[in-house]
This record gives sequence, C-alpha cells and structure tokens, in this order.
Amino acid sequence: MPDKDLNAGLKEGLEELAGDSEVDKNRVLDFCKAKDIEELINEKETLEKELSNLKEQYNALYNEAARVKADFYNYKRRMESNIEKQKNSIVAEIILNLLPIMDNFERALDCEVEKGSAFYEGTSMIYREFLNVLAKFGVTPIKAIGEPFDPLFHEAVAVQTVSDIDSDGKVVQEVQKGYTLKGEVIRPARVIVGKLNEETDKEVGNDE
Repeated sequence: MPDKDLNAGLKEGLEELAGDSEVDKNRVLDFCKAKDIEELINEKETLEKELSNLKEQYNALYNEAARVKADFYNYKRRMESNIEKQKNSIVAEIILNLLPIMDNFERALDCEVEKGSAFYEGTSMIYREFLNVLAKFGVTPIKAIGEPFDPLFHEAVAVQTVSDIDSDGKVVQEVQKGYTLKGEVIRPARVIVGKLNEETDKEVGNDE
C-alpha cells in the first residue's frame, strides 16, 4: 500500500480513538501533520543523498569516458603517424634506388651532344617525365647553386676560392643533385662551396 494511503488510514484510526472531542481531534491532526512533515524531511534527505551518489557516479563515468575517448584519439593519431612514416620510409627507399638513374640522365644531358639532336630531345623528355613522376610522390630537387651553404641540405665535398664577395659561403658548383621527400632530405646535394680569396678580402677592406 502506498505511503499516502497508510497515512490516511492512520489518521482515520486516530480520529476514532480520539472520539468526539474537538480538542483531541486537533491534537491527533497536529500529531499526524508533524509525522507527515518528519517523514517528508527524512524522505527529502534520503533522495538528496541518492541524487548526490548518482551525480558522483555520473561524474566518474563521464570522466572515464572522456579519458577513454582521449586515449583512443591519441592511439589513432599515433597509428596514422606511424603508417605515414612507414609509407614515407618505403617510398624513400625506392626513390633512393632510382636516383642513380636520374644522375645518369643528367650526365647524358651534360655531355657534348647537340641540343637539337633526336638523342638529346628524347633523353630530355624522358628525364622531365621522370621528374614529374617523382614530384607526384612529393620528391623535390634541392636548390644548390647560388644558395648559401646549408648543412641540412648540402654536403660540402670541396671548397673553391672565389674573388666575388657575394659568392663567399655560397654553393658555386653542384657535384650531385640532392632531393627531399615531402620536405625531408633523403639525399643531400653534394656541392662545392665558395670561399673568398684572402687577398681580395684585404683589398675590399682597404677600399672601405
């Protein structure tokens, strides 16, 4: 039986015990009201405790779910990064095995052959197509001649004395072309770096 029905039945029973006395009835009613209020207060406190416990459980579950979601996101990002690195590593290995062929094409184009000949034009066309294929994989030649020497992109194989102060510390000759794969160096350019002649440097100093 619900609590309300029990309270109603209790009131009726107390009223019967109290008889016809109006004073006794009022006392009984006051007593019943006091009991109802006390029960309501107790019930309210119980519900508040249950609500507090539910909030704590909710917060714990929410934080756990957020942590699992963050862990999964980080795991997914690491996996994607590792897959990309492995992919780039495989491509880099393949490209490195193809670069000597590119070097041979460049030597063929630099040899003493008439630039208007069928051999030169055919070799040049194949070389350009080769470069276009490499570019699709993110392979880019490293700029060298005229650029300031940068150990991140250039490998100095020799130093050449120069009289032009603008060439001091810059690449004056490219021995072997270098390449990057998506911005990462897979083969540095082998270069000769210019160094200003000391006597020329002194003359420039005297002029100043």
